[in-house]
Amino acid sequence: MGYVLTAAFVVLALAIVAGALHVRHENRRAGDPHGMLIRRAARRVMAGDRCRCGGTIGRAADQSGELLTCTGCSRGWTMDGRRIVPR
Repeated sequence: MGYVLTAAFVVLALAIVAGALHVRHENRRAGDPHGMLIRRAARRVMAGDRCRCGGTIGRAADQSGELLTCTGCSRGWTMDGRRIVPR
């Protein structure tokens, strides 16, 4: 009787491990088509920072409110530092 309980316990443990691996596989993030997932931390900017073009980021008033803009190019950011992407 002891062997039957041991075998049942081993089968149950293997089923739990297989189920956990299956759930992990199904819930993983999908990468790019090449299988590589590259995540970059969003860089927040502030007034006075340097832009990629070499200009300085400063405050500007717009019809939509106060924004951050670059003095050397047309890039823009919200006041909390998130990039504005024109569409």
